[in-house]
Amino acid sequence: MNEKSREFLYKYLNNCSPTGFESEGQKIWIDYLKKYVDEWHLDNYGTAYGVINPGQDYKVVIEAHADEIAWYVNYVNDNGFIYVIRNGGSDHIIAPSKRVKIHTSNGIVKGVFGWPAIHVRRGKDATLSPTTENIFIDVGAKDKDEVAKMGIEVGDVITFEDELTEINHHYFAGRALDNRMGGFCIAEVARMIKEKKLKLPYSLYIVNAVQEEIGLRGAEMIANTIKPNLAIITDVCHDTSTPMIKKTEQGEIFCGKGPSLTVSPAVHNIVLHLIKEVAKAKKIPYQMSASSRSTGTDTDSFAYSNGGVPSALISIPLRYMHTTVEMAHKNDIDNVIKLIFETLKEVKMGQSFKYF
Repeated sequence: MNEKSREFLYKYLNNCSPTGFESEGQKIWIDYLKKYVDEWHLDNYGTAYGVINPGQDYKVVIEAHADEIAWYVNYVNDNGFIYVIRNGGSDHIIAPSKRVKIHTSNGIVKGVFGWPAIHVRRGKDATLSPTTENIFIDVGAKDKDEVAKMGIEVGDVITFEDELTEINHHYFAGRALDNRMGGFCIAEVARMIKEKKLKLPYSLYIVNAVQEEIGLRGAEMIANTIKPNLAIITDVCHDTSTPMIKKTEQGEIFCGKGPSLTVSPAVHNIVLHLIKEVAKAKKIPYQMSASSRSTGTDTDSFAYSNGGVPSALISIPLRYMHTTVEMAHKNDIDNVIKLIFETLKEVKMGQSFKYF
């Protein structure tokens, strides 16, 4: 990671890109990517992509998703307190005491998720826990009318204020590493292709899809637009070495021990074998995980589009997913970039992935 890459990473990760409102983050991403690609495009719902060596019959996609979980303003009571609903898989348990940004048509309004103090929670309230029904946002308004005068409306999207930091020199930590860290990785692959003057025989599409967090919708749309012959997806997976995670259910994955490669019905076995062989040849560490049905990532949308697209999933192990302190190891990020780059070098023009 050079200084420009690092500057891009912080700018991109610290920007807010909630599901359905990804455009500001996409502008940052495209602004960085466009110097490394031959052309770039945007679809109707905001999925952004660059193309290297456009116009070839054989098309390869590398993909991440751009959106982060968030909240919506749902109801304002007479006293000016704001109640919310989820935008994606937001966790109500972590909300109390968090600072938030409410994205209004007039700009950002700051607020906090309030919560009653521990010494006033007595009797039946002693075990009170946050739920989507009782968490609320305080913007310092005296009543509902003042909230309206601040420009806040039902449907305004809300994000947490936390930004990217570093832990013990080895980890990045913050909100929305899921999956803008993946968007960073594929942009760095494009940079490496350009700087190393790698000539690809096929068209490479570097895709940053929207609306993954509410059902893989951006990937569904763009897969049908591009109609690729091969798709390599990057997302995040759970580091299961931390407390309160059951390895018997989630598998054994550790931050710092390499990207995770997934076995799943949506993951094409021949593509997966190719990636594993590249990792072994280039001495890139990797780990294995299994998904019994769907991967829950954009891999599923690509794999089952257009009559079937051979697809694989390369994941960054992540601690504390869907919180404001998601943690990823720097070595894993570097190795995801290397593994995608080295795999692309092995893909042949017109390569078939049929089993026999």
